[in-house]
Amino acid sequence: MTYSLTIVRHQSDPTYNNGITYINDIKKWDEVLDYLRNKLDQWTIGVHIYKWSSNSRCLGEKYVTMGNICDVVWNGTDKVLL
Repeated sequence: MTYSLTIVRHQSDPTYNNGITYINDIKKWDEVLDYLRNKLDQWTIGVHIYKWSSNSRCLGEKYVTMGNICDVVWNGTDKVLL
C-alpha cells in the first residue's frame, strides 16, 4: 500500500507544471502527515491525497485545503481518506 500527493499552488511559476507537484510512492501514513505538517510552502492552496493498493487500485482519496488540514493532521489515521 502506498500514498501519493498532488500539491496545488497559487501564484507559482507557470512554466513548471502549472503550479502542480506530484509526490508518489510514500510508504507510510506518518510520512504523509510529516509532509503536510512540515514541507508545504506558503503558496499551497490544496493537496489531493490518494491511497493505492499493491495492485494499483485507488482505495481512498481526499482533497485537503488549508481550511480542513487540521482535521486530517490531528486525526492520526488514514481513515479520513475513505
